[in-house]
Amino acid sequence: MNRIIRHSFAAAALSCALAASSFAATDEPGYVDIGKLLPSTKGEFVEVNLSPALLKFAARIAKHHEPDAAEIVGDIKRIRVNVVDLDDSNRAETIAKIEGVRAQLEEKGWTKMVTVRERDDGDNVAVFAKMRDDESIDGLVVTVINRQGEAVFVNIVGNINPDKIAMLAEKYDIEPLRKVKVRVSTRS
Repeated sequence: MNRIIRHSFAAAALSCALAASSFAATDEPGYVDIGKLLPSTKGEFVEVNLSPALLKFAARIAKHHEPDAAEIVGDIKRIRVNVVDLDDSNRAETIAKIEGVRAQLEEKGWTKMVTVRERDDGDNVAVFAKMRDDESIDGLVVTVINRQGEAVFVNIVGNINPDKIAMLAEKYDIEPLRKVKVRVSTRS
């Protein structure tokens, strides 16, 4: 009997912990839940989820060697990256999910920073930012459906400061990042 009670208690504690962690993730303003993406039957599937604990650990390690980079990593709360090959088994559902996420972000007032729609089944890209204020971003979402038959979803959550990114670009001579600017569009 004690064993049953202990297992029940353990199961209840695990359920509470999982519920709390999923609630915390949705509480973050820059977090976007795309759900589970289906792998194709024969193609590649990549899923990377970096939790706050892993990112804090990385920031602590980087602090000794690259303090500026560590400061930026320390401000990031979560990173999710998915790369999914598309075939007949998952194409329609994956594209529908990505298009649905894009529509939701626009409805919720995220700033669309980049849109690329190439002709003749070319690349289809959209990049959105959840603005905190004129100085920082709470979240960044990159979605790509490319002509090679691949879908990409990236969500970076945290305090993303363009001045810090530009400072790193200058220090490490990363030309494309030197001109990072955030333009806030006002909506009525």
